[in-house]
Amino acid sequence: MKKSKTINNELNPIWNEHFEFVVEDPLTQHLVIKIYDDEGLQAAELIGCAHVRLNELEPGKVKDVWLKLVKDLEIQRDQKNRGQVHLELLYCPYGTTNGFSNPFADNVQLTSLEKLLKSGAEPAQNGGEINRRKDVIVRGVLSVTVISAEDLAPTDLMGKADPYVVVTMKKTETKNKTRVVPESLNPVWNQTFDFVVEDGLHDMLILEVWDHDTFGKDYMGRCILTLTRVLMEGEYKDTFELDGAKSGKLNLHLKWAPQPLYRDS
Repeated sequence: MKKSKTINNELNPIWNEHFEFVVEDPLTQHLVIKIYDDEGLQAAELIGCAHVRLNELEPGKVKDVWLKLVKDLEIQRDQKNRGQVHLELLYCPYGTTNGFSNPFADNVQLTSLEKLLKSGAEPAQNGGEINRRKDVIVRGVLSVTVISAEDLAPTDLMGKADPYVVVTMKKTETKNKTRVVPESLNPVWNQTFDFVVEDGLHDMLILEVWDHDTFGKDYMGRCILTLTRVLMEGEYKDTFELDGAKSGKLNLHLKWAPQPLYRDS
């Protein structure tokens, strides 16, 4: 069992915490997530729970999921909206030799995945290699192309919107913004932004969609992504549902150019 930190007075918390579990049997085991309201001196109150079957995870592939919270995992009669929990899952079996490993592991392995980490293994006396235990600082440049959005929810009485996207790296709070596309619920931007990332394993990318208005702006939803998948794959294109919106998706292209640093541990 692992426990996150408490975030006070927040209905949309962002934890960005990483936990690892040893899996004994991926065919029968599952991961249970329970979210509680910290009541201080009183016992914490359960807000809701969810679970993931480990046999649904493809080894070496990052799975990004939103899970609906329920009151009881056994009795599915609860119709109350208890919110959702956002997880990123990565299953790395022991002893695999098919070119991937756990990017969070202390002992960095020289596989095709770790080309982005370059562990600097030293030659051994018998011609083999010795993997030095190192604290890997995954540094690099993240290129984010905001391609387009689809099926955005209208924000005015005419059934239109003037959307733009604010792209933020959470740790440094570095921000970039797309241009405004007038009167469109399916805008196309095709704009690329580069971010220097100092700690890729623990940073997050936040993309918020806003409606530009003469008298202000209206929130239209957001996507929150960790960088694990782009670290493993180098680059990818995908479509992401907007959280906090009635409808809408963002089409993104992410690319990673590594510049790793090492500290002997």
